[in-house]
Amino acid sequence: MHAFAIARKLMAVVGLLGLGCGVAMAGNGRLAYLPTTFKAEGQAMRTTACLQVTERAYRQSAWWEDAGGNPDAPERAFKAVIAAIKRKDRAALLKLSDPTQGRDTKNFDEQAGAFFQQFGVIKLVAVPRAYEFDGLIVFFAKLQSGEQTAFVPFSFAYEEDGSFGFLPSRTRELTYQLVEDWFQTKWGPSATDNPTYCTDKDIKRATHRISLASSLSAARQAGHPSQLFLIGASLDTPGELAGLAAQVKSTIEKMKSALASKGSDDLVQRLTPEAGNRLKQWLASANEIDRIRYKASVTQETGQPFFFFDASPLVVVYTRSPDGGVHVMYFTFSAGNELLWTNSSYLTVSDKVFKTGPLRDAALPGKPFSSIAIKTLP
Repeated sequence: MHAFAIARKLMAVVGLLGLGCGVAMAGNGRLAYLPTTFKAEGQAMRTTACLQVTERAYRQSAWWEDAGGNPDAPERAFKAVIAAIKRKDRAALLKLSDPTQGRDTKNFDEQAGAFFQQFGVIKLVAVPRAYEFDGLIVFFAKLQSGEQTAFVPFSFAYEEDGSFGFLPSRTRELTYQLVEDWFQTKWGPSATDNPTYCTDKDIKRATHRISLASSLSAARQAGHPSQLFLIGASLDTPGELAGLAAQVKSTIEKMKSALASKGSDDLVQRLTPEAGNRLKQWLASANEIDRIRYKASVTQETGQPFFFFDASPLVVVYTRSPDGGVHVMYFTFSAGNELLWTNSSYLTVSDKVFKTGPLRDAALPGKPFSSIAIKTLP
């Protein structure tokens, strides 16, 4: 197998994160606000929903090989792990790893073997950045094979004793996925030396902020908690977002009218071209019962819109169906500045942000999202 193909496999075996925005110093790192990525029918879009993390930048080349200096605990942990991998020292790597992952002996041995094999044929050429959030620190290492390069994340977890445990296997944390998505885009550090962060204006306009992290240990809760900053408003009292609120209401009403008509062309036109073409093809072969069920499902989703987030070019609309259920619809802008229903049948990481978890829970009370409203900006 070609050496770089092995690197690609390692990227699938391991897995981690990235970050950014207007920046402010924060201890040994700086606060960075990363524009989260929305994959519209598979195409990445940069939004103004901003994830706050801590970013560490390293200007010294091959700093992980420097035996001098006085590195912080995370850097010491990374150095030790790389040294153990290069020596193919299973015992040392196990000792440096997070105890939870180390208990799964079979999986650990598979991961360790992959690392040992990788570093036998691939060169570690740079580790320019690391990101801290929600009890994790993720180093993005640039690996090279011949003329090809790729960034592979190495993640560590805060431990109860103050150390950092290496995570040989990919973490499933939502915030990790958001960081990695940003890092690997064409506007992220994997593709440019000048990555795009959220602007100060994006953060100052934010009306809501929330932690997306799942249940964490006390040690990890203390490790640089992330925050997602959003701009949103009730459709009843939209304030400065009145113009967009009117457009959202009009779009939903047009969709309802299209659902009530006998034909399907009007509804197809309310979707993105990709989704509209798929729907048109499906309707052409669907029987009458399936068509009725589909229209009933969309009728439930459109329901009564009550709140929206402006993450331009993405608009996230929350609706309430007659049975009281809460639904989420995504809209993006057409070339003519019309709102089009996006990802009507396409699942992405964004669904874990807006359709489940803490953010959806905040939509349920009598006064939706009041629990995460920003009273005083930091």
